[in-house]
Formats: sequence, C-alpha cells, structure tokens
Amino acid sequence: MAGNSAYIIRRLLMIGPLLVGLSIIIFLLLQLTPGDPALAFVSEQNNDPVVLERIREDLGLNQSIPVQYFKWARKLVVGDFGTAYTYNNKSVLTLIGERAWPTVQIQGLSIIVALMISLPVGIVSATRQYSAIDNTATVGAFVGLAIPQFWFALLLQLFLGVQLGLLPIATQGQDVDGLARAQYYILPTVVLALPLIATFARFMRSSMLEVIRQDYINTARAKGLDERNVLYRHALKNALIPMVTVIGLQLPRMLSGGVIVEAIFAWPGLGNLGYEAILRRDYPIILALTVITGAFLLILNVIIDIIYVFIDPRIGYGRSS
Repeated sequence: MAGNSAYIIRRLLMIGPLLVGLSIIIFLLLQLTPGDPALAFVSEQNNDPVVLERIREDLGLNQSIPVQYFKWARKLVVGDFGTAYTYNNKSVLTLIGERAWPTVQIQGLSIIVALMISLPVGIVSATRQYSAIDNTATVGAFVGLAIPQFWFALLLQLFLGVQLGLLPIATQGQDVDGLARAQYYILPTVVLALPLIATFARFMRSSMLEVIRQDYINTARAKGLDERNVLYRHALKNALIPMVTVIGLQLPRMLSGGVIVEAIFAWPGLGNLGYEAILRRDYPIILALTVITGAFLLILNVIIDIIYVFIDPRIGYGRSS
C-alpha cells in the first residue's frame, strides 16, 4: 500500500504542471484564432477603429500575450476566472454554476441509459459469440458509432417533434412542471446515449470474451458451478475492470457537455455556454471551461487508478509490483 500511496501522490503532484501546460496551449490557440472579441461590443455598421481600440484597452487585449496570460493565471490561482465579456459583466464562475446542473442531468442520464442497455448486450454477445444476437449487436454498435450526432438529433427533431408532434424539440422545459417536463429530456438523452451504448457494448463484449476463456473460468465450470454463477460471480467482476477506464473517460462530458447536441436542442448547459462563448470570442469563459474540464479529467484518472486497486487486489503501483 505504501507503493500505491507514493504513486498516487506523484500523480496528484503532476496535475499542477499539466494544468499549466494545458492553460498555456489553450491561451495561445485562442490568440491565434481569427476574429476580434471587441467586435462583440459593437455593431457591424459602427465598428469605429477608435471605439474598438478603446474596448481592447478596457479588456486588456492591447497588451502582449505573455502579460495577458500572467494576469489571467494570477487570478486563476486564487479561484478567480474573471468576468465574461459578453454576459453583462457577469462572473464566469456564476455563469458556470448556473449552467452546470442541466449538463450534469442530461449527461448523467445518458450514461445511465447507456450502461443499462450496453452491459447486458455486451454480456449476451460474448456468451453467444457469432450468433444472430451477436451479429446484430455488432452491426448496431458500428452503426451507432458511425451516425453523426448532429444528424441524428435533427432527424429525431424532424420526425418525432415536428411531423408527429410526440416530443418537444428544444429547451429544458423550464416553464413546465411535474412529469410533463421529463419529455424534454428524452430526445437529447437518446442522442447522447447512442454512441455510448455502441462503445460500452463493444468493450464489454471484448472484455467478457477475454475473461471467459481464462483457465479459472474453466475450473469453475469443472467444479460443477452453474453457468449463471460462473458468468456473473466470477467472469463479470473481472470483465468490468477495463470498463472502469472506458466509463471513467466519459465522465468529463458531465462538465464539458455535448456542445453540438446542447446547441441543437437549445439546452441551457455548459456545452451550449461554450458554443456561445466561442461564437462571441469570450475568452474568460472558454478558458474557464477548458481548465475545469482538464482538471476534472486529470483527477478522475487518479481516482480510476485507486478504484483499480480495490477491484483487483493483484494490481499494485509500487516498484516491487
């Protein structure tokens, strides 16, 4: 355990330098992209160069890139992500706080739905390899991965929302109470869950196939254990170990949001906030969302490593291991 603790501490200490590198890269990329944030404050007909220069000076955009970065990073150290350019001088953290819960809701629902469908499909596909069920699941998984989310979202909006009128096609239903509001979650959840179902099902099938061919599974069968006990008590637990990584890598979506999907469904989440900020060239919001998502992903990787040790005692991170 001492080796595991030292490894985890090293990983945690690396988060700081990695975040610094991430912030520098994103900051430089924003500076290199075309466009001028000052243009968001004036109309196209009233883009007087004098007015634009004054706006740049007020925002600090007329300073050199290193000076701009260090001024922003100094505030970041104390948890100040600055003020949004184009949201009535609102605090970036306040905006993120207002938009975070809708994104967590829809992303959490999509992951839960994906797991409820994909895990049984993956298990059945592995235990009945090359059967009609397995072939159907394989084709379905490839189709689910190949379908563009924006196209699938527009298709559902057109047929289920516009032509059939079965489901609402936009917003979170803020003005609707009770169970009627749940229908606003159906379409975005389905769109977000489709590629997850395909990914999880394929990984579950591959992991399960690898485990059920191991010698200890044959030994369990030779001892007379029934097939259900062998699969769900012995094989499934070990097959879920690689799935922890796959599932964990999807969790940062709960903060970053599905940008295109939220924009299509006018979902008031972080993805839509990021989309609007990119269109408006609102630097503080883009930088804040990037750094927060990056930090969440780095910390999550450490948590996954810790979970591995508890799931499989054979795993260790010490030098003796």
